[in-house]
Amino acid sequence: MKTKGIILILTVLLFSSCIVKSLQPFYIKDSLSFNKALLGNWTDNKKGQWTVEAIKDKFEEDRKEGVELSEEDLLFLDTYKKGYYIKLVSKEKEAGFIAMPFLINEQYFLDFIPLEIEDDEINSLAAQHLLKTHSVAKLDIESDTKVSFSWLSEKPIGQLFDENQIRLKHEKIGIEEDLLLTASSKELYAFLDKFMKSNVKNKWGEDTNKKTSSDRFTLTRTNAKP
Repeated sequence: MKTKGIILILTVLLFSSCIVKSLQPFYIKDSLSFNKALLGNWTDNKKGQWTVEAIKDKFEEDRKEGVELSEEDLLFLDTYKKGYYIKLVSKEKEAGFIAMPFLINEQYFLDFIPLEIEDDEINSLAAQHLLKTHSVAKLDIESDTKVSFSWLSEKPIGQLFDENQIRLKHEKIGIEEDLLLTASSKELYAFLDKFMKSNVKNKWGEDTNKKTSSDRFTLTRTNAKP
């Protein structure tokens, strides 16, 4: 898959609030489950434009164009063949992500990974200090033309840590002491399972105004072809 030239303006493009980030994926391999319903072009409630394509299809396009896949490409394909390539254009800035769909008790989630960071505004030395961490969003397919993403936010998770209600390996990093989960994927997946069954209030921003919340997006399908 051709990835050069993809611009990522960090999570500032998506969020003004803090989402939970992890060094490891939130899914386990056995939980991966591709859903064609997410493919296509979408417009979110903040006028951002989303294009969702199957990573497997992107590689097939390259093959048809005569691109010879390297060992690195083949390894990438084997790792992410059940995932999506998501492009988001918001306020004339573009971001590219890998999104891996997985299930927990019939509920879909997406593990987001920034694909590449290329921005002339970021000093090259500063860029080398940036980690491509994982985040997780709950995916709700409301109809053929509407879906929503709700990211796991630091607010409810941080409160659980403060109250010693969960035990999950983590660190507070940086000047702003951002929460970074360092647990294994198996532990993260088990935590999400328990979190979904818990009675924690507003754990996915349910009581937050959807029009103003920075970690919730409602997407409506557009007529444009992907």
